[in-house]
Amino acid sequence: MSAKIYPFPSIEDQQVIQTAIHVFLTSQTGRARDTMLKTIRTVLDRYNISRFSFPDYVVEATRTPGYSVVRARNCVTGTVCPQCGEKLYGLSSRVRILSVQERRDYHLVTYGCRCGKVFAKQEQC
Repeated sequence: MSAKIYPFPSIEDQQVIQTAIHVFLTSQTGRARDTMLKTIRTVLDRYNISRFSFPDYVVEATRTPGYSVVRARNCVTGTVCPQCGEKLYGLSSRVRILSVQERRDYHLVTYGCRCGKVFAKQEQC
């Protein structure tokens, strides 16, 4: 009995995921967010995998068919983007929430900045 070996996403498909995230972060529109989440899921489904890691984040399929989530791999403690210094909070902030993992004592929030940086921060409940 031989086990089935699935290929990793091709370099081109990895770039498709990264581009979808970049387009959302730079445009910050609802349509771009929806397209990003569906594009990621399409690539994951193509390779029959539920998650794939990049240096700054992991993309995962959700229980909802056709959608995905982006989770940061690196946490910050301050209130600014670690790459460009943009403030995380405020009406004019260029930082957007990509996902929230609810924990017992805190929430782990994944942020994405218009500069392209993806990072997480522990937020109080």
